[in-house]
Amino acid sequence: MTYDAGLVARIADLLTAAEIRTARQKNVFGGRGFLLGKSTFVIAWGDGLLVKTPPADYASALARPGVTPFAPDGESPMGSWVVVPPDLIADDPDLIEWLTLGARSIR
Repeated sequence: MTYDAGLVARIADLLTAAEIRTARQKNVFGGRGFLLGKSTFVIAWGDGLLVKTPPADYASALARPGVTPFAPDGESPMGSWVVVPPDLIADDPDLIEWLTLGARSIR
């Protein structure tokens, strides 16, 4: 899966607004991952986003319209990762919310 370079740039630009200051980038699952330390918290994947949610927030994230569990190749869902469609991150405040949720999962 390729990733949207524009989305990667938006994420990088919004990290400060999301109060995430020490993130770095690397290729993950064919997307562009954002990491804190050695842990990935979000991945720009296609034109959407993969987000690692805190276990306590996984069910509520999945309850949002269009959000699905991340299950690569149709296997079992991978931990508490979810796939967020592009329409749910089209606005910066919504993207910041998902970035913050992802960062909270590894803090």
